Amino acid sequence: MKTANLSILALLFVGSGFILSSCSSAVPLSKVQESKEVKLPFSEKEYKSNAEFLRVVAHGESASSTLAEKIAMQNAQTNMATRISSLVKNVTEDYSKNISDANSNEFTSSFETQGRVITNESLSMVNVLDKKVLLKSNNIYDIWVVIEVSKKSLLEGATKSMSSNKKLQLEADKIRFREIFESEMNKIDR
Repeated sequence: MKTANLSILALLFVGSGFILSSCSSAVPLSKVQESKEVKLPFSEKEYKSNAEFLRVVAHGESASSTLAEKIAMQNAQTNMATRISSLVKNVTEDYSKNISDANSNEFTSSFETQGRVITNESLSMVNVLDKKVLLKSNNIYDIWVVIEVSKKSLLEGATKSMSSNKKLQLEADKIRFREIFESEMNKIDR
């Protein structure tokens, strides 16, 4: 009985060794050395966000070049809107910490509503910095675009939005708001 148990145990041990060695995620070095790095369009420094501009790179694919370009622009604008909304949310949270607790919730709510206005206005100020049209071997167009919006215009839009809303006007320390806004902008892609 003991030898049968030992035999079964030995078989389980050897079998688990095979299973564990076959589940290894290590890639042989020769395969890694055969890999090629792929350089995406617009990955250079001049297409990244900087102190003056918020930039987004996106692409779209289609058998129609017109449709591929529309998809690329829609993707770029969606990404830009997401980044601006995130920026406005971060600024709102940081700024509301600097005003009295009694009014911070009201300010946050009012300014977040205005955030949608800021985002929509900012998207109307988007500039296409560059565009590349690629044709794949299967005759599919792959169009890449870089869009940008000036950080100055974003700040002006936010300040204008605050000035037009009476609730925000009362609570706004525009100098502190500008400092927080510029601080958040400097965190982007740096």
